Amino acid sequence: MDNLLPLKELISSPKRIVITVHQRPDADALGTGLGLAALLKKRQHQVHVLAPTAYPAFLDWLPGASEVVICSQGNQERSFELIRRADVIFCIDFPTLNRLHEMEPVVRNSAAVKVIIDHHPTTDQFGDLVFRETKAAATAELLYEIIEALGEQALVDRGIAECLYAGIMTDTGSFKHANTTPKTHCVVASLMRHGADVAKVSRLIYENNNLNKLKFLGFALNHRFVVLPDYKTAYFFIKVEDYQTYNLQTGDTEGLVDQALGVKGIVFAAAIKEKKDAVRLSLRSSGEVPVNLWAKEYFEGGGHQNAAGGVSYLSLEETIRKFEDLVEAKRALLTS
Repeated sequence: MDNLLPLKELISSPKRIVITVHQRPDADALGTGLGLAALLKKRQHQVHVLAPTAYPAFLDWLPGASEVVICSQGNQERSFELIRRADVIFCIDFPTLNRLHEMEPVVRNSAAVKVIIDHHPTTDQFGDLVFRETKAAATAELLYEIIEALGEQALVDRGIAECLYAGIMTDTGSFKHANTTPKTHCVVASLMRHGADVAKVSRLIYENNNLNKLKFLGFALNHRFVVLPDYKTAYFFIKVEDYQTYNLQTGDTEGLVDQALGVKGIVFAAAIKEKKDAVRLSLRSSGEVPVNLWAKEYFEGGGHQNAAGGVSYLSLEETIRKFEDLVEAKRALLTS
């Protein structure tokens, strides 16, 4: 594994370390970041995990989650100061620095050694030590491989194992997506040997819904769901007022796009979410439908072949029309 010896040397003595995750962090980003933080603390490093924006409430059980510094929640100056003082900055689970939102320029201009651990394809070359493996099912899987390669697996306790398992489980859709490999299952087996309670983690993530979220799901299925059978496409759209009506919190709309993709015959799905500053899109597909390329082409985004995201600064109605134009343009591939 390239850069392993420089990394080993870098963390061989106590340092001030900042671990950054992308805005709206998911279980892979947060779990990997927290797992790494716990491991580095055992080596006497001074470690802070920084997130540009809040993480979903269903992840608040992750060990160390309560200590995450969320920049957008009145912690801008503290976040910036921690970054400026850092000797090492780990960038976890994002391919471009703009995923750090307002923290981007501070990280970019920092003199700290930047270590990238990620599994997303990118053409953006940043970082001093880069560990990027697009074949890894999750960044958490890649981190465990690095831990093993460093010979530090003895430091992995139950809490670290469950952080990493949460990332792998969610990024593979509970091991049903095509990114699940024999290596994925081998890593999970190792995490279970380290004490990960996989039934508990699954329950806390998938069976920990608030009532408003479930009520909104019923409403969305009835009033915010569009199926385009001739294009093998389905999508949800969410209006700003829906968030207010159902008091939706960060993460409450996660899973909608998977509901759309789960309809028989559908190969392309989206959740189109109107926010105050922009319209956010989550895209999913099956087979050879390359939603990462379409996200880049149409919506300034990117991601994996079957799971990607993007943004639109048009109105919700205009964004929906643009999405349907995309579907029309790609009809031959969608219906082949």
